[in-house]
Amino acid sequence: MKLLKPADLEPFLGDHPLVVDVRPLEQPLQGRFQSALRVPLQDIQNGNHALPKDRPILLVCERGLMSELAGLYLEAAGYTQVYNLEGGLRKLERKA
Repeated sequence: MKLLKPADLEPFLGDHPLVVDVRPLEQPLQGRFQSALRVPLQDIQNGNHALPKDRPILLVCERGLMSELAGLYLEAAGYTQVYNLEGGLRKLERKA
């Protein structure tokens, strides 16, 4: 899994990765990722998803911890293009 710094986000988004918000469904989508695919960490952990293996996947959550765990599960399942937003959505909001 690769760590994506908030400063590198804009160029990375130009490659049209699949953005996946791994927070619980009760938490609202926010900011620039309101169109993110919602796949809670628990679903990724249990393999209850249909995420593509042939496309970069950017994982996001509040602080970057749940998305890091999700990335580890995806890598264990054979995913190779997995990115985690460093510091999560909070760090991104502070940068803006």
